[in-house]
Amino acid sequence: MGNMKIKAKEKDGVVGVKAMFTSLMADKEEAEKKKITSEFITQIVAKNNGAVVFEVTTSGFMSENPLFKFSYKGKVGDKLEVTTTDNSGKTETETEVVK
Repeated sequence: MGNMKIKAKEKDGVVGVKAMFTSLMADKEEAEKKKITSEFITQIVAKNNGAVVFEVTTSGFMSENPLFKFSYKGKVGDKLEVTTTDNSGKTETETEVVK
């Protein structure tokens, strides 16, 4: 896994989030064909001030460097924390302040 880019903007009490994750998203079969290591995000969890607002379980079927969009009720200044877990158990966390 690599970097993630997160944008969170509030409008009329709803926070719109765009999150792009850098990952090969290569399952075992694709990794064998390309002769690379199997790497894909298995779980994404987003928390607003500690409360889970978005959670998804994924697999290697997704495209490389996936982009997710979601929204939730929130306000400017809230702290959004996004954590990803890959198939080897490695986790990565980014924090963004809602604008």
